Amino acid sequence: MSTRHKLTNKDISEQYIDIELWLMPSDFIGAFAYWVTAQNPNKGILEVKPSLLAFKDSIVPAFKNDLLPEKFTYDRLQEYVNDKAFEKIPEILALNEMKPDYIDLGALARNVFYMILREYITQS
Repeated sequence: MSTRHKLTNKDISEQYIDIELWLMPSDFIGAFAYWVTAQNPNKGILEVKPSLLAFKDSIVPAFKNDLLPEKFTYDRLQEYVNDKAFEKIPEILALNEMKPDYIDLGALARNVFYMILREYITQS
């Protein structure tokens, strides 16, 4: 695959739709931790542990053995990382209900999804 493009989300969606990724739970957790922290609109450090643990619990069943890489496709990754999946996890939904401001779960899911893909594309 050519990497002569900028790897925007659009580039990835158009040119890597048939990608096969070998991922570990840490790939999901790392991207989630990065973006939930980066998207925190409130002052101070956000307590991310509850949402991280809940996200991990939702991801681990996707792995036959969570100590070994598992094959994911673009579509399979999207099954686990999307706004609807995030809304079903109370600890993540709570991020959308924070005050005075909230974390947009659609943006969070999109950022996590594309970070996982971008990391795999650039590091493979």
